[in-house]
Amino acid sequence: PFGGASAREDAVDLLARAKEAGATVVTDASSLGSAEGAFPLLGLFNDSHMNFEEDRPDSEPSLAQMTEAAITRLKNDEEGFYLMVEGGRVDQANHAGNAHRALKDGAAFAEAVALADRMTDDADTLIIVTADHDHGLSFNGYCGRGTPITGLCMGIASGQVNHTGKPELAADGKPYTVIGYLNGAGSVLTEQADHTYFGTRAVLSQEEALDPDFHQQALIPMEAETHSGADVAAWSKGPWAHLMAGSVEQNFIFHVMNHAMKAE
Repeated sequence: PFGGASAREDAVDLLARAKEAGATVVTDASSLGSAEGAFPLLGLFNDSHMNFEEDRPDSEPSLAQMTEAAITRLKNDEEGFYLMVEGGRVDQANHAGNAHRALKDGAAFAEAVALADRMTDDADTLIIVTADHDHGLSFNGYCGRGTPITGLCMGIASGQVNHTGKPELAADGKPYTVIGYLNGAGSVLTEQADHTYFGTRAVLSQEEALDPDFHQQALIPMEAETHSGADVAAWSKGPWAHLMAGSVEQNFIFHVMNHAMKAE
């Protein structure tokens, strides 16, 4: 077992095999930083998922740190390389209806993308940033400028753009958050014994809404928020990036990457 994880039923020690194959195994940010020049490198930093960025201890490397370690080693290959970097916990935070952690992990992903851009050359490196699906998250409009994105929608005085410091009120006379979900665990409705649903929206304070553990209100009660069917964006730069234009099928992205790798 590794780090408290359960042993394999076939008792195969994959870590031992990795080391026999010449891999250096690192298990925290410190050992990753001290493994300068080690290649191949296997990083196992948690028993399962990495922590959300909101909860990540200093002992666990950030997504940007792992990206840097990967590119530092791969860019020395004269034949080039392919690297996939995933900010996967954005998805899980959205499933929980927890916009704070979703956005904070999104910012960590953006830092990793910016670092990858700095470490590579647009003349020979294609970078594509996209997602595999959307979520049922939406932003309410007409909130005053300066409204915290994870907080309550703050009002605007006539002829002004900055918020007044007082929340906007819905038709039920209660404030509402900037971000809401179409469905999810944050629903204001609860299931009754006869399997009907009933509930009223809470009168939220800004302090409650800005709590990192707050689950945004959702229209439809679900154990977890679901993916949506909306299109996702795809940004690109570098060789053959011009092919990523307009609306394309998801499988088209593979063909662009494949062409960029093989084109002379």
